[in-house]
Amino acid sequence: MKYYWALLLAFLVVGVIVKIESEPNMPLNIYLFKLINYNQVSALNPVMVFLSKYGREYVWIPLTAILLVFRKTRRIAITLAASFILAIIVGEISKYAFAQGRPFLYIHPDYLLVPPPTDYSFPSGHALIVSDGALVLAKMAPRWLWIIMMIEAVLVSYSRVYVGVHWPYDVIAGWLLGGWTSLFTVDLERRGTLAFVEKFLKA
Repeated sequence: MKYYWALLLAFLVVGVIVKIESEPNMPLNIYLFKLINYNQVSALNPVMVFLSKYGREYVWIPLTAILLVFRKTRRIAITLAASFILAIIVGEISKYAFAQGRPFLYIHPDYLLVPPPTDYSFPSGHALIVSDGALVLAKMAPRWLWIIMMIEAVLVSYSRVYVGVHWPYDVIAGWLLGGWTSLFTVDLERRGTLAFVEKFLKA
């Protein structure tokens, strides 16, 4: 069995525990949320709001498009796109399967810095996508690029708790699931599964 399946298993274990206990009933989850969200620094708030709002689509879609333009990086772009599609599908299924409410529904929303989302909380879709992208790059891209984007992914993930729209366990679960989708897709690409897309784009 490929090692990345352990990440999916870990995600499912966390998900089952969260489903049984419910996130607002998990003391460590609440403690970590308050530690991050209740200790906002006013000077950092605009940065965190920017990262939370724009650090996913407005960074990763343009980056994928740029990588797609150049022949030397086209394989990376195709893998990123395929991995993002898989991540979106499993992420949306997971949200409805585990059906956890956002933290501001249970904890006083004094420190909510962005408009409240209306969908479920677990796992964090932002953490899922940015971790997925960063880990694909870690396997396929030059070091300078994946290190920059890994830092961006960590900051975006942290910002989701900071602005008050996610529990810490949502972010952890997003990284576990993003680890699986990224490594699974990279493995598929190395096996030649995505070769038909690469040939189509070369034509």
